[in-house]
Amino acid sequence: MMDKLGLTDTEADEWELLARQCMQVISSKQLVPTMRTQYMRTAFQIPFDATVRVSLDTNLCMISERGYDLKNNSVWHRDSQKALAYNEITRFPHAILEVKLELSGENLTPPKWVLDLQNSGMLYEVHKFSKFIHGCSVMMPEDVRCVPYWVDDASVRESIIASGGGRILVRSESEMTESEKKKKHSGVGPGANEVYDHLLPFGDIYHDKTSTAVGRTAQSEAVMKGKMDKTSGAVKGDYGTVFYDDVDEDLLGDVEGGGGGGGDDTCVGWLFPFCSPNNAFYMSVVAPTSVQKIEPKLFFANERTYLHWLHAGTTLYTIAAGILTFAEKKNANWAHFYAMALLPLSLAICIYALHIFLWRADRIKTRIPGRWDDPRGPIILGSALALVLLLNFIGKLFEIARYNRSQWVEL
Repeated sequence: MMDKLGLTDTEADEWELLARQCMQVISSKQLVPTMRTQYMRTAFQIPFDATVRVSLDTNLCMISERGYDLKNNSVWHRDSQKALAYNEITRFPHAILEVKLELSGENLTPPKWVLDLQNSGMLYEVHKFSKFIHGCSVMMPEDVRCVPYWVDDASVRESIIASGGGRILVRSESEMTESEKKKKHSGVGPGANEVYDHLLPFGDIYHDKTSTAVGRTAQSEAVMKGKMDKTSGAVKGDYGTVFYDDVDEDLLGDVEGGGGGGGDDTCVGWLFPFCSPNNAFYMSVVAPTSVQKIEPKLFFANERTYLHWLHAGTTLYTIAAGILTFAEKKNANWAHFYAMALLPLSLAICIYALHIFLWRADRIKTRIPGRWDDPRGPIILGSALALVLLLNFIGKLFEIARYNRSQWVEL
């Protein structure tokens, strides 16, 4: 066989040595088939260039290989023709993107497109992700001492429960018995899932009860509309492990085909994006999970913007109050009309400032990729103010014209 492959004697000896070492490890440690993973892999690589190698694993499922008579070593895997029980298979709801880099010499910087892909918001990094560990934790919980932190992620919870692995999931205190609550609070320290809770791509199920697939798909639609960046996905290997939801492609196809269209955007949603009906989807998308430092200047900038809006609102309120107080009796009606137009506008600016401040603070805290500004609100409020000033200008012109007309009559 080695001759058919065109290998030299030295290379053939190396392959034989490797095979013998593998057999020795299996025999000495008495290893038996435990877990089988099946997936469809798509590999990307420039021919004869191993600098960047990318693999995308989709339709990923883990199958238990235990429970067979291996005494004669004649059967090393399950019969593919036999049906699988629900607790013998778990289907992973994401695709796995693996990027491997081979950098040498002086150029140790990854290619720009790799950095752009990592920072695009389309991928979620899951540190030390392992297909084998995930499958064993879900289908063999009695044989593992601890489970990986990502099993408590909201996006994989449904698949774990469907495989009968619900016992490994963290439960909220409302679902615990009194003895379990006491045991939890009397521990010497937090569990692994509490320590690494910040690494969960889509949030803990009871700390962050958010939808995932629908939310990310709605956000994908917003990407095409230019509202925000697309986020979905996790990356393994030398450049991280990346989740990408398989459901997103099907749902995204419907969006591209015009199934959704722009009918869901009401007038209010167009004027103020954070009041849009689709905002439930936007806000349900949680930020990428790579541990990112939040600069304090972001919060300070948000506070300064909030104070600037409040200053504008209070200034308009002061002007309106002054007009009501010091208006001349002969122009009292027009002054009252002008002041009553400014007062609601100043109140609207203050309410808008508070809403935007809270909305942007939440996006900064969760590091949601996309636009953190409101491109329409300032235009609408500014246009309303300009309209009020224009009406005042026109009213003054009428007063001047009436005054000049009266002067001509007297002459």
